Formats: sequence, C-alpha cells, structure tokens
Amino acid sequence: MTTRLKTVHYAFPATAAVTDNTLTTLTQITVYLPETGTKTFRSVVATMSIQQTATAAGNITTHNMQCRLGAAAYTAHNQTNLYTGSGEDIHLFHRVDLTAHFTTNWSGTSMTMDCQVQIDGTATSIAFTNCCVTVAITYEYDDTSTTQVKTVFIPLNAPVGALATSKPGAATATIPDLDADLPEASKVYRNEYVVVQGNLATAAGTTDITITMQLDSTSSVTTGIFEAGLATDYFFRYVWNCAAVLDETNTMGFFIWGNAAKVNHVQTYLVVTYEFDASANTGCRVSLMLPLDLTSPMGGTTSADYQRGVRELIIEEPKTITSKEIAYYAFWEQAAAIAGLNMRIGTGSFVTYTDTPTQLAGSNAGMVRNDAAFTLARGRNELNFDIYRTDTTDLGFNVSGFFIINYNCSTKPTGGLGAANHTVFWQAGANFDGAAATNRTIAAWAPVIPETDYYLTALGIVFQYFPQSTANIGGQSISVERLAAEGGIAWEPASLDISSTLPETGLHTVVGQVKSLFHRWPSDPGQDRMNLETARRWRIAFQGGFSGFMAMDLVITYHTITFTVAGTVSGYADADGAGLTVELHRAASGELVKTATTTAGGDYTFTWYDNTENVFVVCFEDATHVGATALGVAT
Repeated sequence: MTTRLKTVHYAFPATAAVTDNTLTTLTQITVYLPETGTKTFRSVVATMSIQQTATAAGNITTHNMQCRLGAAAYTAHNQTNLYTGSGEDIHLFHRVDLTAHFTTNWSGTSMTMDCQVQIDGTATSIAFTNCCVTVAITYEYDDTSTTQVKTVFIPLNAPVGALATSKPGAATATIPDLDADLPEASKVYRNEYVVVQGNLATAAGTTDITITMQLDSTSSVTTGIFEAGLATDYFFRYVWNCAAVLDETNTMGFFIWGNAAKVNHVQTYLVVTYEFDASANTGCRVSLMLPLDLTSPMGGTTSADYQRGVRELIIEEPKTITSKEIAYYAFWEQAAAIAGLNMRIGTGSFVTYTDTPTQLAGSNAGMVRNDAAFTLARGRNELNFDIYRTDTTDLGFNVSGFFIINYNCSTKPTGGLGAANHTVFWQAGANFDGAAATNRTIAAWAPVIPETDYYLTALGIVFQYFPQSTANIGGQSISVERLAAEGGIAWEPASLDISSTLPETGLHTVVGQVKSLFHRWPSDPGQDRMNLETARRWRIAFQGGFSGFMAMDLVITYHTITFTVAGTVSGYADADGAGLTVELHRAASGELVKTATTTAGGDYTFTWYDNTENVFVVCFEDATHVGATALGVAT
C-alpha cells in the first residue's frame, strides 16, 4: 500500500431564489469517496457565489453558510463583518473551511451532504438569486483500493464576443462521448457540472440579464436574474449541475445564450467526477490545472509585440500519450473596455475578442481553447499563452491564469493510477469568512505530500480578494517566508504586480507561479530553493487604503513515477570503507540533480523521475582521480 493524495470536486444544484435574511437549504447531494480504509482530510473548502437583486445600492451585514455530512450537526460559518458595497451591483463570494468537519464526521465510502445559506442585505426590495456552491475535497487514500474516484476538467468553447440572444444554430462546444473518451474501466459518474464565469459587461445598460444553457435538445436551464439596475460590470460565476441531462455514452452539443448581448468572452468548462476500476490496465485520463502568470502589461499594439507566458510540462506516464482538450483561462485588470484584445495558445493565429465593460467591479476574464496547440508527448513539453491589445490607453495589468490540460496515457504507471500527474488544491488558511483587512499574515503552515518520492510538475497560488467600499488599490504583493535555516530570514515574492482597476467592489483573481522557489523533488540540491513541506508564513499586502476579504489556495501538480540510475565505481582503494560521493547530472544542462554514496564495493543507485532525457554520473576520488559515465537514460 502507498498512501496517495488527490482532490475531487462536487457541486450542489443551483438554488434559484434565496429570501433576504432567511436560512435556505440547498438540494442535498451525495459525496462519494469509495476508496477503502481510513481517509485523512487535508483541505476541504466550500465556495458559494450568489447574486443580490436589489436595484438600489446597499451593503451585506451577514453571509452565513453551514454544512453537514449525514446526520451530523451543521458546522456554521457566519460572517457578520459588514461588507460595504461601492454603490454597484453585488455578486457575492463566500468560502468556508470544512476540513475539521470532514475529519470528525466522515465514515465509509459515501455520505450525504447538506448546505444551508443565509444572506442579509441592507438595500430596499432585496433578494438573492443564482446561489451556487462547489466543494473541493483534498484527502489521502489507499491506492490499493479497487474502486477509486477522480475529477477531470474538460474545457468547453465560449463566444469571443457577447453571448447570442437566442439559441445558436450550431453548438457552442461539443462534449465528447465520455464513456469512450475517458479510458478507465467500469466508470460510474457521480457529479457533473458546467462552470460559466467572467465579467458581466452591461456596458452602462440596466436590463437584468439571464443566461440559458442546453445540451442538444434536452431540457434547457435558465439562470435567475443577474441584476443590472446599477449598470455594473461585475465578475460572476454560475454552476449548472447538468448530471440529469448529460448522456455520457454520446457526444452532446453545448449551447449557451443570453437574453441580452451583454455577456462577453466568458469562461466555460465541464467538471466530471467519476468512479472507476483501478485494477484494470486500460490507461488513464490525466487532467491538470497549471498556473501561469505574465509580466504586465499585456503587450501591444500589434501582433508582433505580444506578451508571452511560458511554462513547462513534463510527462512521464508510460507508452502512448494522446492529447485531448486544452485551454487557457486568463484573468486581468482594466479600467475600461480594451480595444483590439487578442489571445492565443501555441503559435497559430491570434483570436480577437470583443470587450465592452465600462464600470468594472472585479477582474475581467476570458479563455482561449485550442486542442491542437500542443502535441503532447512523453518528456519535456513547453506551453505558451500570448496576449496583446491595440488599445493605447487601457493596457491590461495583472495578467495571469491557468491552463487546463488533458491527455490520455495508454498504460497506467507501474505505481498505479495515483502515481500519474495530478493536481491537488490546498487552502492556505485565508478565507472569505475572515474580517476585512488591508494586510494579512497567514500563520505558518505547510502542505503534506505523503509519498516518499515525487516530482513537482507545477506549483502555484490562486489568490482571490473582494474589496470593501470604494478604496482604490494602488498595489498588491503576496510573499512567502524564507526561514533562517534556508539562507536567512526574508520574504520571497510569490506574486507582485500593480493593479489598474476601478475602485469598485467585486471579485479579483490573481494566479502566481512559485515552483522556482521550492524543491522540485526531495533532496533537490538546487541552490536557494526551499522545502515545500516545511511550515512557513505567507503574507498578503495592499497599498492605497484598501480593505477587503481574501482567500488563497496552493495548487500543486506532481507525479510519483520513478526510474533508476545504477552502476559501479571501480579502480579505487576505498581504504576507509566510507564509499565515494557520486553525482547525478542532467546531460543537456549539466545541472546537478542528486548525490549519493557508493557502497563498500563501489555500487551506487539513484532514484530519478524521468527516463526520456540523458543523464550522467560523475565520481571524484581526489584531484587526479575523476570518473564519469556515458550519457544514458534512467531505466
């Protein structure tokens, strides 16, 4: 048995209406964690988004979310700190930490889960719509279990301009035949939902907006209203639990439209959580979220002067790799509509987006999908996202986001499906249920990776904040503590950029890459890197009179597929029997990656995490006795 770590995701069906200051129960769901044995819960977070429908400006005096497993008592998270609006429409977000509740109350392989919400606002004629709650569960499990569960993220297409005002003639996106597309055996689908999010570009219009979605000709779903009475362009999220109409045995067309041409370049993706038979060697689906940030601004003003973000993806799963759905989800800050907005992944043609917001409350966002942008293969893959604008006034700042990358491998790793690349989410102790603050230092904490050997494929943060009132954000910084034992007390930058948003309340999202700060594998000799599993503080700082609610996740992608480099050093005396130090190097760069000591007979062994690139071993006995192996790959 090897204890492994994973994150699975569930969503409650959206609740159309919530009466002001009234505890409302959402539709119950069942959470399936089918692995046998005891589970150790590391991070469980529920996230609610909800729309206030008042036509007059107001504040929120309380937002309460309480959840329970089975018949346990509800664990309440009652936020009574006043949320002061900025005179704009409010789309509220609230996150709660349920790790302790799951640890105390979980038993068996499945349990019902209930959620109740209560929101109190101060505006007149107030009500709430579009209450959506998702749950991210990160836990350790027994990888010898026959029945296991996983979550995959499948990008969908979205219009590059405003949503159509009637059902499009052709599907916006195609959902694949999941039974055929996902290679695992004996699949049972447990939770399926579509996420639609972005900036509601009312463009000074005051007509309330609804969004309708449909799969083929099944029953469509229309959201409650997104209030537009105050002509606000705010960040929104809607979650459609589509399990009742999604046919996993056929391809299905995904249609999306609105009642007014006001919603521009939204982000859409499908989340599928399913059980499968882990004992069958039918290959596996790898579905990853990989953070990527860019230096501001977003380039311009021609296609020859774009801003590029690049990240590496190393694939070690065995045999044939088949690329599947690929997209990049971008977030950025702006003060007004950006003219000539263009994005791409890969090196093909840029895609032009129509952008029209005038009173931004929160980040703007968009996505670019191109399944053929990269031909993924075993070994080192380079991913890029490019963006520019022709606008000479609004330049676009804080550009960041994440890739959703999907690929199939034809054979499961020797260590089991849990050894493959996978993404886990770990909440960092800052949640929307804390008090509004200008700066916050998160108490020392560290994630736990249960496997002895692992390779960090990607590491990043997703930081979200919700400003109070009309404070203008002059700048922001997220940093992580370097301990004295790691080279001196200091704070290393995890995300640093200048905000350029209007002083309005709404959700802002910032994504940062931090892999370069931390050990990539246990015993990584890289200079100036820190141990990811050592407890340390994180610090969030704002300037400009800002105060608001904050939340942060660490997003970790890693694999535990290992290979061996072994040999024997001969021709030396080893008079003291202590052995010699040998070094493992990457051939392409010469980088030292591991050290070991030979046995008395001269034998050495390295555990390494790749067998696609050449390495070599060097041994020093003294100044005149030096040896090196030929180049070769691990086996």
